[in-house]
Amino acid sequence: MTTLSALDDVLRDAASVRVSEIEWYGEIVVDLTEPGELDRLRAALAVADLPGYVCACRGQVRFEFFDARGERLTVVVMHHGISLAWQWLSGHGELADGGKLLRWLGDHGLPGPLLSSAERPERLAWIAAMPPALEEMAGDLVGHWPMAADSKHVAEARKRMRIVDPVTGVLQLLAWCASGMGNGTKSPPYEDVPGLVLRDTPIAEIVEALQDPQADERHDVGAARILLVDKGRVRQRMDVASLPGPLRVRVREAAAARGYDLPRWAEILLSKA
Repeated sequence: MTTLSALDDVLRDAASVRVSEIEWYGEIVVDLTEPGELDRLRAALAVADLPGYVCACRGQVRFEFFDARGERLTVVVMHHGISLAWQWLSGHGELADGGKLLRWLGDHGLPGPLLSSAERPERLAWIAAMPPALEEMAGDLVGHWPMAADSKHVAEARKRMRIVDPVTGVLQLLAWCASGMGNGTKSPPYEDVPGLVLRDTPIAEIVEALQDPQADERHDVGAARILLVDKGRVRQRMDVASLPGPLRVRVREAAAARGYDLPRWAEILLSKA
């Protein structure tokens, strides 16, 4: 017979958990061997009742638990902050305190699984980081659909950025790109927009901007994503190969700090700094 403590009994052996948002793009990995981490999460996942119902939706958050050897123990899905889908034959288990689990998520970098897309803090922060010349286009550039490099909205964005001083404009777009989510492995399609706007900008102009005294770590991160991770630039490898040695070091360090998974060709070119 399935009991209220059945899930908790399995979680006693958990050493890490990968948490991903099903209806959004957030993803984190939490080390549960840190003092108190496993106990806090077990308390947040405590089940109070097995009412017998099954929610028809896919859920909002997926928890994938692993033991100390890296073997998967189990998968749990949170529904609406009130119940969990697991291996209960009778249906979902109701959380003892759904608010506690939502607070745990927020404390670990996933604050909005139950918010609408318009309310998401990541989206609002992205809009706030837009270059001033593009602010009026937020509704056209910040959506949940992939945007083509030759779309009318991208073309209009390029046109508006051309009236900005070239160095300032490039730095604004790089900083905008750097304000995106995490390491970019699971990110909204709208975060591709800065790279699309800069797609045809000569690498010499990007280098000039990165060498300007105004440039800082944000711009290095943006350059790392646009030049190394995204695939929008036509001459991507040649662009990276033409970076001066000191810039290769900066971009490589920025990529490592953000946790970007670089293709092999990029690692080879950057190692020649």
